[in-house]
Amino acid sequence: MTATTDGSTGAADLRAAPAGEPTDTTTAADDVLAAARRAAERSVEHLLGRQDEQGWWKGDLATNVTMDAEDLLLRQFLGIQDPATIEATARFIRGEQLGDGTWATFYEGPGDLSATIEAYVALRLAGDRPQDPHMVRAAGWVREQGGIAGARVFTRIWLALFGWWKWDDLPELPPELMFLPRGCRSTSTTSAAGRGRPSSRSPSSPPRGRSAPRPSPWTSCTRTRPARTRPSRWPLP
Repeated sequence: MTATTDGSTGAADLRAAPAGEPTDTTTAADDVLAAARRAAERSVEHLLGRQDEQGWWKGDLATNVTMDAEDLLLRQFLGIQDPATIEATARFIRGEQLGDGTWATFYEGPGDLSATIEAYVALRLAGDRPQDPHMVRAAGWVREQGGIAGARVFTRIWLALFGWWKWDDLPELPPELMFLPRGCRSTSTTSAAGRGRPSSRSPSSPPRGRSAPRPSPWTSCTRTRPARTRPSRWPLP
């Protein structure tokens, strides 16, 4: 054996701990396991406390402003506008706008073209004016990104329902659609509905006594726009 500087052999340092004797490693692992069990028990207790007597749970749906914007579009299309709901929804959409005038699709995410277009149109329906600072920022950013032509097909289907985008410039529904994964069902459903090309007339007069519709603020943007596409008018000035 090699002697240490103090003359000992160092053999005691190499001996393993006796069987069954706890070590620092096993103690730490036990502590982590115990903490995990306590956390799981508290989670179960919390969830059971929120469960309805009939066995279900109710909670908030964490999503982005496209759901709220599309709700306003649907209400407009069906003619079931509710002033209180419109005002509350518009207030929420405004509160989610980013500093550069855009709307994101997830928390702290970058501005999304489709979400920004839908939010902008919904706010127009709610009565926001295009010259309002938050609307100017949104419209300017959309122009910089190439306009509506770069938006997802889902967004353009919504616009086509009001004549703000041409059905001819939307993709046809191929039979191979049946092979798409289940996650595509939302777009598949709206694409199937688009075969009938339903349309609702744009509001002839805006709420709150504002003037008649004007041309789209994005009509000057031609980049990436299909040649046949000529968006008519936005719902409200």
